[in-house]
Amino acid sequence: MHALFVTLARYNQWAGARLETELDKLSPEQLTAPSAVNFGSILAIANHLVLADRLWLNRFTGQGQPVTTVDAVPYPGLPELAMARRVEEDRCLAYLLTLDPARLDGPLRYTTTEGARQTQALSLCLAHFFNHQTHHRGQMHGMLGACGIKAADIDLLGYARESAAG
Repeated sequence: MHALFVTLARYNQWAGARLETELDKLSPEQLTAPSAVNFGSILAIANHLVLADRLWLNRFTGQGQPVTTVDAVPYPGLPELAMARRVEEDRCLAYLLTLDPARLDGPLRYTTTEGARQTQALSLCLAHFFNHQTHHRGQMHGMLGACGIKAADIDLLGYARESAAG
């Protein structure tokens, strides 16, 4: 399972870079256009992903500035957003590369943003972490299509094929 999580971290970097290229094609109006999807716009979803990743990585590592909300838009421009995204992606991979695989079976104790104490298996929290990213990247990918952009595929198997070929 540890190897799978490392693969998912590398896939996340690849998918994030591909999606970033597609987001660069949007006008500022398209990027911030109100939508009924979670968080209200493509830009807001992308910011949510950075904040949620930071929140979970803080929980996993015990390091980092506290994240009190995952609903803010601290990165209104794509260059700053992309830089923040890469920081969290690199942080994730570094964490997983040094994680003792035996730790996956153990608990993760954390406090929610609402203040509730939780205990879950670390492996389940990591699975949620990557599933959450895939969910919101999929939303943005679909919204790109609604803006008339046929975005490049960001499937896990596409990453596997491309990384095996390169």
